[in-house]
Amino acid sequence: MDATTTSTVGSGDSGGPSGSAARRPAPLRGFAAVKAVARGTTSGRLKGGRLWLLVILLGLPLVVQLLILIFGEGRGSSFASFIETVDAAYFQFGLPLALIFLGTAALGDEWEGGTAFYLLGLPLPRWSIVVGRWLVSAARALMLVVPALAALFVLALAPHDGALAHYFPVFLWVLLGAVLMSLGYGAIFLCLGLALRRPVLAAFIVYMVERFVSVLPRGLAKLALSYHVRNLLYLGTGEFELQLAAATNIESTPAWQSVLSICIYMAASLFLATWLLRRKEFTGSIAPPESSGGTG
Repeated sequence: MDATTTSTVGSGDSGGPSGSAARRPAPLRGFAAVKAVARGTTSGRLKGGRLWLLVILLGLPLVVQLLILIFGEGRGSSFASFIETVDAAYFQFGLPLALIFLGTAALGDEWEGGTAFYLLGLPLPRWSIVVGRWLVSAARALMLVVPALAALFVLALAPHDGALAHYFPVFLWVLLGAVLMSLGYGAIFLCLGLALRRPVLAAFIVYMVERFVSVLPRGLAKLALSYHVRNLLYLGTGEFELQLAAATNIESTPAWQSVLSICIYMAASLFLATWLLRRKEFTGSIAPPESSGGTG
């Protein structure tokens, strides 16, 4: 945990007029507290084996797309192919798995690494800690997936003159779907990371159950977050909407219903995570603070 987010004591402890008390700065509140948490978040960061695993996970579809373009005699170079790859490779697989690792680590790494003592000692509202960590985990996932989606978009449409400019507004809709998925799954997996001691396996099981629900008949499929993200994806594909919806068993639902459902998932998960953090205790050994100098 970055110690820069802790409050500091004013300089009037000694040498001041008689009777003057030490002055402490007012604890941060609201958006300022969220920003302080986000700036000081080091747990769950992109480095080492985690970074390389996620780069391979999200970069593999690009390698496959490039091989198809080179050896497939033009197959895969269309907007419909781009959307189908985004759905199958990223919205159903790559992005949720990346969020499993990043979301569960956002708070879970504090207990694994023995730094939860410092986290629980922060003079900040517990909800601001949860929201700050949630936004950081979603942002880290987007830092990886947005360049991958952009590269896939170029590979799929660059062979056709004018296709990149023509479909760029719809590509922005795809990015919106990625943002909503990152925020939705990020909140769910952050909550699991806080609730469970070793949450990655549990988060993966939850994701697999959610994927199963998302392909059930429509009334039950609407209980799954991924159903609503994919529904928004196909609502934004224009003339390809009916063709792609039929190919992927997505039945159209009004966009406002899908957005509302995703927001409910986010709000419920963040509320539960805040409740858990308020009752969470640290009973393990305290890790020594990271040295600011040396080779560490």
